Amino acid sequence: MKNSYVNILIESLKEKNDVLDEIAAADALQAELFKAEEPDLDAIRKSQDRIGELAEKLDKLNEGFESVYERVRGELKNNKELYRDEIITMQELISTITGKSVKIEAEQSRNRANAERFFKDRKDSLKGQRNTVQKINIYANQMHNVVPRGQIDATFLDKKK
Repeated sequence: MKNSYVNILIESLKEKNDVLDEIAAADALQAELFKAEEPDLDAIRKSQDRIGELAEKLDKLNEGFESVYERVRGELKNNKELYRDEIITMQELISTITGKSVKIEAEQSRNRANAERFFKDRKDSLKGQRNTVQKINIYANQMHNVVPRGQIDATFLDKKK
């Protein structure tokens, strides 16, 4: 009976490893999207949504693993020799998962920095466009006030007759 719990732990770790692979792939896709000349915002949003779904799945796997581990922790500690192979397998999986988690965190930090840079540039561009429109409107209003429509300024009339 306890051995089936240990197998559940191993399967949980394998599934967590697979989910981390999916997150890493989604992060790589997102990095490529930000490198584009004009990033596809819909694709970035979909990628971010996918990463969020996978993160939720990862949280559930962690909770399930912890729950099962609490049931068999004493058995594993008291019978290390009996579960030697399974413990080694779990240690290897945990080491792999830890390495992938570190790489994913680094990639997500780079993606976050790219996103912040992209949106700052976009905001600055829009601000510059808004300033240009304001200047054009001010100029147009000033020119409109200089010579009211339908009237000719006296300076343009020939004073000699």
